[in-house]
Amino acid sequence: MSEGGMNGPDFTVSIIGCGGIGSWLLHGLVRPLNRFAQAKGLMIEIRVYDSDRVDRDNLHHQCFKLENLGMHKVVAIFEELEQFHNDNIRIIPCAWDVREDEDFTRSDIAVVAVDSTPARKFIIGSDKVESWAICTCAADSFMFLDQTAKKEAVDLVTNTKQAPASCQIPGAISNGKIEAGHLAVAVVAQTWILHSLRELLGESGFMKPKPRADSVILGTLGRVSEEREVAE
Repeated sequence: MSEGGMNGPDFTVSIIGCGGIGSWLLHGLVRPLNRFAQAKGLMIEIRVYDSDRVDRDNLHHQCFKLENLGMHKVVAIFEELEQFHNDNIRIIPCAWDVREDEDFTRSDIAVVAVDSTPARKFIIGSDKVESWAICTCAADSFMFLDQTAKKEAVDLVTNTKQAPASCQIPGAISNGKIEAGHLAVAVVAQTWILHSLRELLGESGFMKPKPRADSVILGTLGRVSEEREVAE
């Protein structure tokens, strides 16, 4: 927990990636987070990292508008949500990618919402992060991981041989066959952040989402948590 008041925020939440997952995560997070911060008398800082600019293909499945074309995604999101800036919430757009220590500011919670192996590996191994989660998706399926996930699952998403990919499969946008795995994992990440903050405050009754591999269409694809399954 950071030192609040004049010295800075009480908590810092970092979102790495502001595309298919991150743009919707931010829109879904800011409103309830604002109310949470008001109710608890907190100042919460949200830092958003991404060097990408908005292009036309983004408009079909990411939370941007026509007038955002050419803008840095983090700046477009900042301007859209600026109305929520107050004594309890502060959004900081960071128009660069996270690859190494100097790219990143200490954070209580960090969610990697971009298909970048270097970003994932950095966040997992950084002593600047107290609690982390990773979101991945492809078409209607998604994977959500945090520090309780199986090592095999974490190794899979941090494999340096894995090439970056869009959350939509090739041809989906041009053929109008866009799927919603990115929306589904954004909802899971939003809930995880809010309940993680409740945990950091020492509240009882918080229930953070478990690591999972799911499909919007097919349902649960596999268990990726280290927790033992309870025999029926």
